[in-house]
Amino acid sequence: MSSKEADYFDLFCKSASTCDRAAASLDDLMDNLSDAKEKSIAIHQIEHEGDELYHAIVYHLNRSFITPIEREDILEIARNIEDTIDTIDEVSIMMDMLSVQTVRHPAKELVNLITKACAALMAATVEFKNFKKSKKLPGLLVEINHIEEEGDSLYQSAMKDLFSNEKDPLEVIKWQNIFESLENVLDACENVADVMEGVIVKNS
Repeated sequence: MSSKEADYFDLFCKSASTCDRAAASLDDLMDNLSDAKEKSIAIHQIEHEGDELYHAIVYHLNRSFITPIEREDILEIARNIEDTIDTIDEVSIMMDMLSVQTVRHPAKELVNLITKACAALMAATVEFKNFKKSKKLPGLLVEINHIEEEGDSLYQSAMKDLFSNEKDPLEVIKWQNIFESLENVLDACENVADVMEGVIVKNS
């Protein structure tokens, strides 16, 4: 594909779809830790696909004279989708590396929110191709923001419970890191929605 033919909107869709697959795989990992190592390796492979898509976008940007939206917006959307996938990968590596035996309920709930946010993000990238006229896009972006807010309060209560009730300091450190990374996934996902929202405002 030459730089003249680069379809950034299509590349966003492919990146968001990769992100959605990573989230679904993380959900599967949280449901059954028995083969955490294999599942973590599979997620890392998805993250590698995400990397390649990000680099493809950067490659085309460096060679495009005219872009459909501002260059920095293209780069920010691509970078934040890539951050979302990276952080999902980080969580899966931790689950294996820290030898997590049982998943705490709030972690499962946070992953449920992540799968919802990534599904909404995938739908938003499809609508983003037609951002000036799309009736569905604003609602999807609001939904991602709401999911992130829900994640914030869930993260806060999970941390409070962890520090109040967990007596084993190693468990505290382990889960503090996992909860923080899970919240970071939702933050990165919301960042994509925020940049898309900015594009709509600039072009309205």
